This record gives sequence, C-alpha cells and structure tokens, in this order.
Amino acid sequence: GPSTTTTVAIEEDTSETHQHHRPPPLSRTVSEMGRQMYRPYPTQSSTSFGSYQQLKGTSSTLAKQTPPSSTTPAWKLIGGTLKLFGLMGFWAFDNLSFLTSSGFLDPISTTTTTTHDDTAAIRTKRKQRASEYAARCYFMGCLAGLYVNLRSFWIHGNGPLVEARRRYESVITTSSDGKEGDESGNAQHALKKTEQKHFELFLALLKSLCDVTVFSNNPGIDLHLKLRGKKNHEGFHCLCGLISAGTVLYNNFPNAE
Repeated sequence: GPSTTTTVAIEEDTSETHQHHRPPPLSRTVSEMGRQMYRPYPTQSSTSFGSYQQLKGTSSTLAKQTPPSSTTPAWKLIGGTLKLFGLMGFWAFDNLSFLTSSGFLDPISTTTTTTHDDTAAIRTKRKQRASEYAARCYFMGCLAGLYVNLRSFWIHGNGPLVEARRRYESVITTSSDGKEGDESGNAQHALKKTEQKHFELFLALLKSLCDVTVFSNNPGIDLHLKLRGKKNHEGFHCLCGLISAGTVLYNNFPNAE
C-alpha cells in the first residue's frame, strides 16, 4: 500500500544520506594529508600558476611594508668591537689592581720566613703590573675609538654636510624675490641639524685625540719616552685630560633647545 511505498522510499533516502555523509577511510585521509604537506613548492612553471601569483603578490606586499634595514659598516663594527674589548680589559685589570693593593689577593698561607716588607713589595709589584695592563687595554680602546671617530667625521663632512649645504644654497638661489617658503625653511632646518651632528662628531674626535695623548704618556705604554727619549710635558698632559673631561661635561649638559 502507500504506507509501505513511503516507508521504503524513506529508508532509501536515509541510506543514501548516510552513504553521502560517510567519513572517508583513515588511509585516504592520511594520504591526502601527506600530499598536502609534501606538495612541491609552487613555481612559475608548475600547474599551480595561481598559487605562484598569489605568493608573489604577498611577497611583494611584505617587501613594500618592511622598512629597509640599515647595515653598519664593517670598519665601524670592527672598531667598536676593539674599543669595547679595550674597555673591558681596562675594567678587569683596574679592579684587579685595586684588589691587589687592598691585600685581598694576598696568599692565605705564608711561610715563617716571609716578612711584612716582602708581602708589601710583592703587593706593590702586582699592583703596578695590573695597572700597566689596564692602561694598555685602555690605550688600545682609545686607538680604535680614534679611528672610528676620525673616519666618521671625514665621511660626514664630505657627505651629508656637503649635500645639506648644497641643497640649502640651491633653494635660496631658486627662491623668487627673496621670499623663502616652507622648502627653504626645511632646508635651513636640515642644514642646522647636520651641522649640529658634525659638531658632535668633532667633539668625539677631539676627546679621542686627547685620550690617546694622555694614555700614551702613562707608565706601561710610555710612547713618548720610547720615540723621543723623554716623557711628554706634564702641563700638556693635564691640559689634554681637562679637555677630554670638558667634552664629556658638554655632551651631558642639555643645549638651549
């Protein structure tokens, strides 16, 4: 009757629905995952030309959004590293000199024949040796800093400073009736900033020159004694030290702006 036919039709539809929504076998799922994971990288010559174009467009978009990274020149990196090693050596040997002079590094067990004068003489000798090595390390750092500052000053003076002055002169020349607009104001502001940067580089170079002059006269280095047969004048030695300290004070104090 109709009820039987309807029941049979419902059962067939249900069976077809179950067959249609039946999950795929595990082996097929794993194989599909493997093909997706180890699929070859899309290239321009492959069949997946759309994936290649999409990947190419994404890469170009990221390249436009990512700002260009400024690389440090090799000479500045090497010079800064040598300067850092020199300062680290100075710090280590200077602290060693202090610990030696305080008696902290004296041997714990002493023989009965060792007197107080012998201990003091050994302590003084060790302190002097540590101080000499500290001065040599600082002198090496000063030489590396002098090279970096001298080259930075030279490059900045022949590069950005010249370009800023040339741009400012061209803007002033092309201005009509002596009226300076926003472009001339921006050029003047850029020139002022560039000159300020150049003066800071000059102070760094001046400090490096004074430090090299001072430490080349210290015991353990004695560069003037070895080259000229006599030590540098103490007055000039102290003047260079004062100039070096003055540049540090000037850089630490804020300017009028």
